[in-house]
Amino acid sequence: MMNKKSMLSTMDPNTVSGVGRVFALLLICIAMGFVSPVFFTARNISLIITNASIMAILGVGLTVTVITCGPDLSVGSILTITAVVAVIMVKANFHFLLSFAVALIVGTSLGLLNGVLVTKIGLPSFISTYGLQWALFGFAYVILKGYVIYNFDADFRFIGNGYLFGHISMPIVVMMVVVFLGWFILRKTTIGRMFYATGANRDAARMSGIDTGKAILLAFGISGFLSALAGIVLVARINACQADIGKNILLPSLATVYMGGTRATGGQGGVFGTLVGAVIMTVVENGMNLLGVPSVWRNAIIGSLIILTVLANIAVSKQLEKAGSKV
Repeated sequence: MMNKKSMLSTMDPNTVSGVGRVFALLLICIAMGFVSPVFFTARNISLIITNASIMAILGVGLTVTVITCGPDLSVGSILTITAVVAVIMVKANFHFLLSFAVALIVGTSLGLLNGVLVTKIGLPSFISTYGLQWALFGFAYVILKGYVIYNFDADFRFIGNGYLFGHISMPIVVMMVVVFLGWFILRKTTIGRMFYATGANRDAARMSGIDTGKAILLAFGISGFLSALAGIVLVARINACQADIGKNILLPSLATVYMGGTRATGGQGGVFGTLVGAVIMTVVENGMNLLGVPSVWRNAIIGSLIILTVLANIAVSKQLEKAGSKV
């Protein structure tokens, strides 16, 4: 019979850490249910999943870039500028589908610009994405001049507030499609294998014939596209857009990726972990709202949770490596 250590050594690290994250999510939900009778109401659960959807959409794109070449720090600014483009067009009486299409093209193009700066110019991804972040936020402020654009048509708002078949929230539908496509690309396609190989060891991947420059370009393009999509869903949901709408979204979205088990150094991770991370983040924020936790403590709690989660992932990986070496 297979002993405990040999069983542990044969298990996929992603599976082990994934089960651990789901278990942690269940424990957090049970704890919240005990301290707040409102937590397990249908309305609150629906609100949690819907709010997690936008973070998950953004997180899938970030997962791809973290796996391949590092975090894309410009996601919040791309979300903002593409949302501004979409709402300005729809307010100028362009068809809402055309405004969506232009916003998605702009987002993808900005993502590819990041890729060009990294692969062709040679800038570190941290510098290129951080610089683009400030530039895009600046453009958003210049365009809107401090004004808030609000009160959009029902057709525009459907993607953020509508229901498929009258029951399923549209942000959840969009999230499910994005997560499935992200999983399929990463796990079932040659492109996905390129992403993992490039992130694990770029020099080795290049020597084995992989076009690492192409992989990085595609990763940033996907991140830009999904940032734009998240921006569209967000402004349609809240029925308003302003120049700093995505300013505070970067750190929570990065948290969902790292809490989901994607390795900060690249080459390992997945979108289902990011989905669980997004739900954990949203559950914690929802619980703090229900309990009336002062805002000054919230960042400290979320930051501590991120550190503990990453430490737990490291501990699991080391335990699996140790068990494998003894078999």
